Parts: sequence; structure tokens; C-alpha cells
Amino acid sequence: MIRRFQTVSEELFQLHDDIREQWPSIARIAVALYDEQTDKLHTFVKSSPDMNLLNHYSVPLAQVPSLLKLADSGECRVLQNMSTIREGYSEHSKVVAKHFKASYTEPFYMGNKLLGFVFFDADEENYFTESLVRHLHSYSRLIESLIISETLPVMALIGMVNTTKDIANIRDSETGKHLIRVARYTQLIATELADKFDLTDEYIEYMTRYAPLHDIGKVAIPDRILLKPGKLNDEEYRLMQTHVVEGLNMLDHIINNFNFLNLRHVDLLRDVISAHHERWNGSGYPNGLSGEEIPLAGRIVTVADVFDALASDRIYRAALPVDDVFEYLQDQKGIAFDPQCVDAFLNNKDRVLEIKEEFKEDFDYSQVEAVSL
Repeated sequence: MIRRFQTVSEELFQLHDDIREQWPSIARIAVALYDEQTDKLHTFVKSSPDMNLLNHYSVPLAQVPSLLKLADSGECRVLQNMSTIREGYSEHSKVVAKHFKASYTEPFYMGNKLLGFVFFDADEENYFTESLVRHLHSYSRLIESLIISETLPVMALIGMVNTTKDIANIRDSETGKHLIRVARYTQLIATELADKFDLTDEYIEYMTRYAPLHDIGKVAIPDRILLKPGKLNDEEYRLMQTHVVEGLNMLDHIINNFNFLNLRHVDLLRDVISAHHERWNGSGYPNGLSGEEIPLAGRIVTVADVFDALASDRIYRAALPVDDVFEYLQDQKGIAFDPQCVDAFLNNKDRVLEIKEEFKEDFDYSQVEAVSL
């Protein structure tokens, strides 16, 4: 019987144990993922969770020429003496060089798209012989397969939701860029809170992946309600609220029908869907949770979603000024929203504005016809 580990980190830790039985000087295995949307590398998992090394770290790939060269060529890199690292190397390479003496790096891909890099670090110089590199290449393939197997179900979930919208001809007010921005704001808040809540890079990665799925249940809500200009009446509002339960039901159907029973961190995805309309003071829905009864993922996505909803143009209304939205979040801190999540967001206003600009809409809402109700 194959044991199913709860986290990717646990699987990597077990793999490292197996490797060290034959090659005890391999002190660390780490995986960094490449984000095509931002052209950044960021830490994902490592086999030494107790080693506080490069946690929550990201860097533009363009600023790491040595790794950019590997990404373009598909070749591997062996550094037999890390003490030679001086000028010309990235800051993270210098940090690693302070703890290890040799390193082997291999890029990995899904199709022709770069997914990231696997790093094997040793505490002995000149450790990576040709024979060892051949063996580690096989282990890299195992890690590559693991990462791809984790990536495909999430891509499939998003694709299924988008396909359902297309088939049903649903005109959703929430654009693809909105979903990207919500994911980026979620990542920003979670990273800011990581030390306080002991969040791993793996946890933040999955929260970021799942954030765009927060409103999947809206595929069950009619356009006349989704796109209605102005305030919903009581009956319409009650129907709109059902999108949360509909989203959870939809997730269960997809998991069962497409055999995603081993979807990693599925409880985190449920938290994102179920809790992003709960409010800190208990006035939200569907369960009227309050304070820390609300799952952390829901509290984080709530702030990200509300900010972007108010600060963005929609088919039925214009965006509010960004400063007004910042002020609204501050006013509602401790009332509607988790104070720590609001502070984490507002403490990074410059980065928020960068994300807003980087993923701005490329659609002119002034050209949209009036919604027919």
C-alpha cells in the first residue's frame, strides 16, 4: 500500500531520507517554482523545515542570470565549491553558500514551460560525482512528476469552471484579471502574515492557487442578478448568497466525478470557498462565523476580494478611488475584516498598487451595452 502524505514537504522529506542512506552528505533538497505571470522564482518546499533559510523568498528570474541560462538551455549545474561564490551571483546563492559547500541544480518543465528548479545541497566539497549526478537526475524526475501531478488538478478545476461559464453563456462581472489580482493580493497578505501564523511556503502557494476559485458557485446564479446595476432586493440577495453552498457542491461533484480525491490541501480550498463572505463581527454568510472561527484562508481572501471588487470597474459600475477603498478597509478593520489581514494589506500599499497596475484590465467598460434585465 502506497502511503499518501499530506503535504509535498512531507514527501520531499521522505525522499531526502532515502537519498541520505546512500549519500549522507546531501544536507538539503529544495524546490523553487517559476511564476510565469510575474516572471519570478519563489521558494516552495524544502526537505529541512527546521532550517530557517530563504523562507518566503522570491526574486525575478531575470535577476538570476545563472538560473536563467539553465532555464533556456535545459542543462544542469554543478557547483563543487560554494566558497567561490562572490560577485556576480544572486543574493540567495550567497546565502546558500554560507551553509553548504557544494550544490547541484536542475530545471524542470511541463511541456516547454518552465515550472521551476530542484536544488541538492551538500555539506562536502567536490561531492557531486558523475555517478551521483546521474542518480540525482532520476530523483529530480520524481520530484518533477510530483509537482506536475499537483499542478494539473488545479489547472483542471479552473478550466472546468471557465468551460462551464462559456457553455452556459454566463457573463460574469468578475474578469480573469480580477481573479489574478485577488490571487496576488492573497499571496501578499499571506506572506506578510507568514511568521505570525507559521505559514509555510507550500501553504501560501496553495492558497494563491486556490484564491481564484473563491466564487466558483456563481455559475449557478442568473445573469440578471450577477450583473444587476444597483442594489439587490432581499429575494435577489438571498439567491446571490447561495453561490457559496453551490460552490462547495460544485467542488464535491468535480472531485468525485474526475477522481480528484487526492487533491492536495483540499480543506484549504473549501475554506476559501466557504468563508470568503464571512465577516469578523459575525454579520457575514453562510454560517455567521465571527473572529477566529473564520478560517484564516477565508479571512485573507475576503480582504483581497473586497479591495479588488471596490477598486475595479465592473460592467454595472465604475471603480471607487483607491484611497477611498484603503480608507474603507481601515474603517472596517475589526468590524467586517480581520484586523491583522487589513494591516498586512495596508502595510504594503505600494505593492498593492503595483499589482493593480501590472494586471490592469484591457477591456473598455464604457463600450459595454446596458444589461438587459
